[in-house]
Amino acid sequence: MPHGSRRIRSVHYLRAIAALMVVIYHAFSYHLMAVDHPAVANWLKQGVGLFFGISGYVMVVSTSPLPPSPAHFLWRRVERIGPLYWTATLCVAIGAGEGNGWKLFSSLLFLPSMGVAGGPVLPVGWTLNFEMAFYILFAIFLPLPRRIAVPLLASILILASCSGFLLHPPALLAYYGQPLLLDFVAGMVIAHFHVRLPGWLLPLGFLLLGVLPLLTDMRPLTVTLPVAVILASARSLDGRLKDWFLPTLLGEASYAIYLSHLFVILPVLAVMGQHHPIGFVVAILGSVLAGIAVHRFVEIPLRDIAARLAWRKISLGGQPGEQAA
Repeated sequence: MPHGSRRIRSVHYLRAIAALMVVIYHAFSYHLMAVDHPAVANWLKQGVGLFFGISGYVMVVSTSPLPPSPAHFLWRRVERIGPLYWTATLCVAIGAGEGNGWKLFSSLLFLPSMGVAGGPVLPVGWTLNFEMAFYILFAIFLPLPRRIAVPLLASILILASCSGFLLHPPALLAYYGQPLLLDFVAGMVIAHFHVRLPGWLLPLGFLLLGVLPLLTDMRPLTVTLPVAVILASARSLDGRLKDWFLPTLLGEASYAIYLSHLFVILPVLAVMGQHHPIGFVVAILGSVLAGIAVHRFVEIPLRDIAARLAWRKISLGGQPGEQAA
């Protein structure tokens, strides 16, 4: 979810779209306005699946052709996603009194809080549990030749995605063994094999996100397939995409928008109530503007602090590594 290299402009713009999809979906799901057709809700709620596909894609591209060490790779991942997520989590824990000791501890470590404690302190943080688990697995396979590492990791994720309903594993393994892992696989495979589809298929991919759930509930068909079409067709547009200010800004701020938007939607709901069209618009625009502000004044400074800590460690005798996107 954190931003990537500008050389993947199409993927960067897809981040902006995914963030907006999540914001609008939550504005609908909190009943600020009613959804007139289920296809609209189906389409919007899969912004998370698009984020997962993007992560799989970017991890392969950003570590090619010379991968960093596993330790440096993981540090860069934590440096990107950790500080802002921890800040948002602590804000919820302190401000709303949300989260007992274990729930807060597990949330800060990107671990699922099993049992009566429920989900993470920050509701949208569940996706980061999967992101971090994916990063750890990806780091384990980094030392292997790329022609072996990507297919092997993809195979493991495919098997894991089937384990939840085939093997009835313990709760923790069942939590991670969900079909959404296939979204990461789609991004990895497209990056590894340089899959590209004609750019005109991009709208079709987004259309499939809304329509296919009306026909089946199999996630590989309803989410993974459309996400793969979106990624592969978007990559064909890279040479024609310009550096537009607004999509670039929203792509840069997409992670901050994702983490902070409920801090806007819930107060708007409390003040303006449900089924309020003006409140719906205010919530969406406010979430975007707040996310941009959080990106500029919170996320970037926190990331700079983490980077300085890393360079201080290097200056004291550590080893610099390649920068991951």
